[in-house]
Amino acid sequence: MNRQLSAYLDLMRVVCAVVVVLSHLGHGHLVGGYLWPFTYFGNEAVMAFFVLSGFVIAFVTDQREQTLAVYAAARLARLYSVILPAMLLTVVLDAIGQAINAESYLNAHAATGGGTVSGYVLSAIMLNQSWGMDQHFGSDGAYWSIPYEFWYYFIFGAVMLLNGWRRIVFAVAGAAIAGPKILILLPVWLLGVAAYYLLKHRQLGRFGLLVAMGSLALLAFMLWADYSSLGKARFLGVVPDSLPWKYLTGLCIAVHIYGMSQGAQWLGRFFAWIARPLSFFSGSTLALYLFHLPVIGIINAVASNTGRTGYMSAAMIIAPFVIALTLGYWCELQKRPMRAVLLKIWQVKKNQV
Repeated sequence: MNRQLSAYLDLMRVVCAVVVVLSHLGHGHLVGGYLWPFTYFGNEAVMAFFVLSGFVIAFVTDQREQTLAVYAAARLARLYSVILPAMLLTVVLDAIGQAINAESYLNAHAATGGGTVSGYVLSAIMLNQSWGMDQHFGSDGAYWSIPYEFWYYFIFGAVMLLNGWRRIVFAVAGAAIAGPKILILLPVWLLGVAAYYLLKHRQLGRFGLLVAMGSLALLAFMLWADYSSLGKARFLGVVPDSLPWKYLTGLCIAVHIYGMSQGAQWLGRFFAWIARPLSFFSGSTLALYLFHLPVIGIINAVASNTGRTGYMSAAMIIAPFVIALTLGYWCELQKRPMRAVLLKIWQVKKNQV
């Protein structure tokens, strides 16, 4: 993967995270409904995250994380360096927010149906979306997609890094534990994998930017159809937010990434200029994704008591980004030492065996 494409993927990741936050803020009871158009784009942003994840995981298993121990340690450190602080943050903010105004949480976009101990436990072990489960921890409803990615990591890692009967047993076991609800979106994630391997073996050259812009234009038309019809219009016979719609969204994103490999190189000077700040912001996107709803929840509780002013709306918009870029940056720093600890534990157990 060239540096320009890496920077562009960081840009996509930042844009998608911002869209998800704005899609949640767009609900009328929060900031007056001014951001309501974004409520039609949040699902597509998550599908883009899945494609980006598949692309990146295909890259790291091909180029960097070529043993099971290294791969597992890197994936677990990446997730839990943010998940554990997100759980602690949610416990604290939800407790304070509900003490201020418990009723405000009942009307929230991500109601606290997952606020029980079981919600936290199932989320911690990635079973909160398996089979008939549909839970999250506290007010953090955005967490629903994390176990999807976790089980995709598990299944893909088993297929790519294990051999013989172990490959089959662990891949099938992962699929069985994940369940059909998670597996049904696996093709979206695999589109990112396909984009990586297609890019590795065949590049589009001068036509890359044209393909990238064409796929982006198709996605823009889809989003416009969804937004302009308030989610009621079909696009190419596909219903917005249906499973075929999600697949089509994923295909547009995968083709766009494939084409932008060359397009990003033509814009190499620009991406070289913004690569460093993009890397910083990109490193905080998972934190932004997992921190924003608990932060919005407590500010909404305060606003419900004191009145909804412009200052409260501004705080609700700005605070999630500030916390993600500070606490999220700290989480990013914990990733490497956590990975080292996990590798050390793996080595000790291996020596004992």
